[in-house]
Amino acid sequence: MDLVPRSKNIPSATTGYRDQNAALARDLAPIAQITGKPVVPQVQKGDYLGLEVERENLVAVCRFLRDQLGFDLLSSISGVDMLDHLETLYHVRSTTRDQLLQLKVRINSDAVEVDSVVSVWPTANWLERETYDMYGIRFAGHPDLRRMLLDDDFEGYPLLKSFHQVPLTVKPRATTQIDPNMAVSGKYQQQNLERVVQKKLGQGMEERLHPGTPTFGHANESAQTEANLHESSQAGESVPGTSPSSNGNA
Repeated sequence: MDLVPRSKNIPSATTGYRDQNAALARDLAPIAQITGKPVVPQVQKGDYLGLEVERENLVAVCRFLRDQLGFDLLSSISGVDMLDHLETLYHVRSTTRDQLLQLKVRINSDAVEVDSVVSVWPTANWLERETYDMYGIRFAGHPDLRRMLLDDDFEGYPLLKSFHQVPLTVKPRATTQIDPNMAVSGKYQQQNLERVVQKKLGQGMEERLHPGTPTFGHANESAQTEANLHESSQAGESVPGTSPSSNGNA
């Protein structure tokens, strides 16, 4: 099959994404000789082109992108569960063109399989294994297709929307899922535990004159000092009813 040679008129980064995408769209046109259909790339969010490819043409299209257009780096393979079918997304980058291209392949749910692109980009090895591990998509021709994140005897594929825990477990509601007014009500709080006592004006002076005055409440009510329970006194004065000697100071 004779394909149109790769274009030499690659725009520089200064010409903008639109000119780069327009040039890439023209260079993608020969793919129609592989697929038998016109090539209709779509601009994706992020100003790069996306192309939908049929599963039987995937490897041939990938080879064309690598050999003719310089897309020498496969950066990611992702699975997508669309409920009625699955999809695989390939993001390939050209280090010479400084451009990114997305390929999308639709996979029917009754035959969850697509050809491996390891023969085109060796980096697809682990990327395809991860997608298989999470989505159950089988990559025909992969040299070592097996789980890489989960145990070999793990049942199911966690990123499928139909996935359930195996075995299915029912967990009690979290204790925080109660009425918020009830959660902060003192009636439902634990009793006789340390609690924050509101700071009172002048208490800092009282603590300096009588070290050891607790700022927090204590489980032992007898340990409470009047500095925490009554109105504060004037700066530098002891709390009424107490003396410096009773607080351990001469």
